[in-house]
Amino acid sequence: MQTKQPTVHEWIAVELQHETMEVRIGYPAVLVPGDAYPRLAVTSGRAGAVEVKVIHEQSGEIVASAAEQQLQAGEEAVIRFPGTVRKKGGCRIEAEFRLDGLAPETDSYYFTSIDERQLPPNCSKAAYTNGQGRMVYLPDYRGNRLPDFSGVGYGGGGVAIPDVPVKVTVEPAPGDNTSRIQEAIDQVSELPLDDNGIRGAVLLRKGIYEITGSIEIKASGVVLRGEGQGDVSKLWYDPDRRFDLEQLQKALVGAEATVLIATGHNRRRVLKIHGSEQSVRVRTSDSSEILDTYVPVGANSFRVEHPERFRVGDTIVVQRSGNADWIGEIGMDRIPPRGDGGKITQWSPFDLEFEHVITAIEQDRITVDSSLMNAVEKRWGGGRIYKFEDPGRISQVGVENVRAIAFWQPNEDGVDDTRHADEFVDLDYCKNGWVRNVTLEHFNSTNGAFRTGRGSKWITIQDSSNLIADKKYYNGKGYDPTGRTFYETNIYVGRYGFYLIGQSGLVQRCFALNNRHGFTLGSRVTGPNVFLDCIGEQPLTWSEPHHRWSVGGLYDNVHDMISLMNRLNMGSGHGWAGANYVAWNTEGTLVVQQPPTAQNWAIGHIGEKDAGGNRGPDGFWDSHGQHVEPRSLYVQQLKDRLGEDGLRSTGY
Repeated sequence: MQTKQPTVHEWIAVELQHETMEVRIGYPAVLVPGDAYPRLAVTSGRAGAVEVKVIHEQSGEIVASAAEQQLQAGEEAVIRFPGTVRKKGGCRIEAEFRLDGLAPETDSYYFTSIDERQLPPNCSKAAYTNGQGRMVYLPDYRGNRLPDFSGVGYGGGGVAIPDVPVKVTVEPAPGDNTSRIQEAIDQVSELPLDDNGIRGAVLLRKGIYEITGSIEIKASGVVLRGEGQGDVSKLWYDPDRRFDLEQLQKALVGAEATVLIATGHNRRRVLKIHGSEQSVRVRTSDSSEILDTYVPVGANSFRVEHPERFRVGDTIVVQRSGNADWIGEIGMDRIPPRGDGGKITQWSPFDLEFEHVITAIEQDRITVDSSLMNAVEKRWGGGRIYKFEDPGRISQVGVENVRAIAFWQPNEDGVDDTRHADEFVDLDYCKNGWVRNVTLEHFNSTNGAFRTGRGSKWITIQDSSNLIADKKYYNGKGYDPTGRTFYETNIYVGRYGFYLIGQSGLVQRCFALNNRHGFTLGSRVTGPNVFLDCIGEQPLTWSEPHHRWSVGGLYDNVHDMISLMNRLNMGSGHGWAGANYVAWNTEGTLVVQQPPTAQNWAIGHIGEKDAGGNRGPDGFWDSHGQHVEPRSLYVQQLKDRLGEDGLRSTGY
């Protein structure tokens, strides 16, 4: 049974009760036709009344109701429904509370009536495809379910990346090519935008381009394109070439690729694709509080206090608060000290801000374009919406068909001294951007070889690789040939391959070799974000949401070491690193734990189940050891939303 908790406001505590149904966050609340309805045990701090009914979600029919019941201050009242569950499908228990001296308020609870023996073979108990080939979701008793991730990537998902016409062509030349490439980009940046927001592409012909500085794209509609990335499985940068730039250049002669060799001894990002942070504005004057007591994960609508302030098509921020009580509930105000004496920062209250577009307004109910990735709950601070403007963001920008090599030399200990270009591309304060067909060698920063910034949205990174050229120094057991641990050398530093801290990013069909965190997300990332059909080979440690309550991510058919866990006192107090994440048909080693007030799902995983240091209870594990249908959650959700055309446009 669920522990009695305050709902609606501080005056009421409600406990949903049933002998067989799961009454836990993150576990499907399922009844079989013929079962008794759940009961509500209500304790109120004020006198008043409560009226409860059960509504069939698909038909809108009231299938059960209880007579109005009086509430006495401090006394428990148990509300029961007559009869048994008859109609299959999802149901909502709606309770209206009318307490003396307070405005009426409602709260909702959920269950699904289904005979699990009639579920399709080889499916998950959390979501499955029905006879019409569409996903059906089984929510928990508060309505939380697997979110819809289909709105990630270029164009909001299911939109083909355009082939941008070439406007300027650059040939390789001896010496540093940084300024030559930048001048070409600047030239295209001055061209007018066409009707599709495109200016044109800079084409780098096949050959070798030495880059000693950094290159920037700061205008919409500009693409940097090469003529090929070469063999994506081959490392051109071989330490056996004695770290000699001239030998490396000779080895690349005749390569069917556009190769950028990042030279020099300063750590930097080679390509920056970014708009202006200063011009992004949140219009707090056009705001409204969310009225619902609880808005579950996976929902895309909610009630607001002032719907008249908004219009369909408005871009808004949905702000979810986490107050001090919530920080205490999840235990992040009492992270234990580290054994090595390292500094721990206890968490303090914070907000998560999700960008959405309003698609419908009906009375006080607003519908947005994609799922909420974290529940909004009044007792933890509630939520609100603001209008949002982004005139400084750029769009229709990208890089494609190149190979980049970070040239490096060993230090006196014979390992990488890290004083070289360590990051390749960052897309920030931009939307509808892309990276495709790009292979990187030895970019090993903690900021990510490929990175989406916090101001990014609708970015696709596809068919790309981050290769670390140090097999010579790594024997697969955490030690170099001299017997030193990674922490005693620089080998373990950095190595973040694909690193997302923006919203609505899609990384598909990508590869990470010898990466430390191959497919990873930063702190308080607001999701959704998706890694699809990606492979991490010889990983040094986990692909993961890395720290501090990143929410709403999907690892879909990813082969790697993956963790969705409480990192507790790792780092400076990373704690519950990710919430409301899904590992779907993954392979390799997997940790999935359940954060308080949220859930993480492991569905159809093949490989080792790791305990993750036993720092939290298991999340929702289903079909461990056997993949489920559909093969891909993301692809099925995209098909449900856009049909076959949406799949073809993204290569599926």
